[in-house]
Amino acid sequence: MKETKRRPGRPSKDDPFQKEQLLTHALIEFAKHGYEGASLRKMANLSKVDVALLSYHFGSKLGLWTSVVDYLTERITLQTVPIKNNYRHMKLETACLALVDNFVDFCFEFPFHMMFVTNELSHQSERSTYLMNKMLLPTFRQLMPFIKDCMEAGVIKKQEPALYYLMLVNSVSLLGTIPNFVNEFREDFTVNSDLKGEMKQAVLANFFQIAVD
Repeated sequence: MKETKRRPGRPSKDDPFQKEQLLTHALIEFAKHGYEGASLRKMANLSKVDVALLSYHFGSKLGLWTSVVDYLTERITLQTVPIKNNYRHMKLETACLALVDNFVDFCFEFPFHMMFVTNELSHQSERSTYLMNKMLLPTFRQLMPFIKDCMEAGVIKKQEPALYYLMLVNSVSLLGTIPNFVNEFREDFTVNSDLKGEMKQAVLANFFQIAVD
C-alpha cells in the first residue's frame, strides 16, 4: 500500500494530544516567564509532543495563551456557577461552605493561576483586557449577588463587596501558590498535616461569620 504523505509540520491523526495537560503546562510557563519569555518549545517538551502540534491546534502563541484563559474560565465557572444558581435553595451557611471548599480545591489544582493573572494585569494590553472581560469580571459578577445576600444576612460582615471579593480571592490564591512555605511559619507542623483542610477552616473563620466545627 502506498504511504500517504502529509505536509511538513502538520501532525498526523495518530499524534498524541492531551489538551488539558498541555494547557496546564502552558499556564505554568506563562506564569513563570510572562508572555514574552514563555517558550512554546518548552511547553511542547513538557507535554511530550512536537512543537508543530501547538501551531496546528492553537495557531499561534497568542492563540495558546487565549486558550489558557478560556480553560481557566471554564474551570472557575464549574466551581462558582453551582453556587450562583443554587444558593437561594439552600442555607447561606451551606453555600459558603461549598464555595470555600470549591475555591480552595481550585487553587491547589492550579497553583500558578494567580501568578499568571498578575503578570498580565501589571500593565495594560490587549491580553489584560481579554483576561478581565473573559474571566475576572464575569466571575466577580456571578458571585456579587451571593456576597451581598450574605452581608444582608450577617453571614459576611458588611463592607465594600468588591474589596471583600478581591481580598478573599487573593488570600486564598496566594496560599495555594506557596503551600510549602506556609509550614516555615508554623511551629506545630507535622508531616501528616492537612494543609488544604486547615486552609478551608481558616478562610471560613476569617471571611465568614459562621460556626466552624
